[in-house]
Amino acid sequence: MLIQKPLEKNDIVSIKLLTGEEVIAQYEEETDAHLQVTRASIVAANPEGGLGLVPWMMSSAPESIRINKDTIVTYSTTVEAIANKFIEATTNIKIAK
Repeated sequence: MLIQKPLEKNDIVSIKLLTGEEVIAQYEEETDAHLQVTRASIVAANPEGGLGLVPWMMSSAPESIRINKDTIVTYSTTVEAIANKFIEATTNIKIAK
């Protein structure tokens, strides 16, 4: 059995919602009822046929978003390669390779 370490503030997480959306975000904290994240984004196709990240909520740009846990199917840390791309896309930080 694999034992996962608990999520820590600033971890990059992937969240699968009941709607089928997969949200990638930076973890802040959680309660029994909510998951608090920042920079929530979704993967979308770009005009060149590749993939990119776009804000999850296009009409609003809150610094922090609370997602009701009743709407979440599952969530966990994002795989490193995608987490690194998320960091590069949402900050001015370039990950050394």
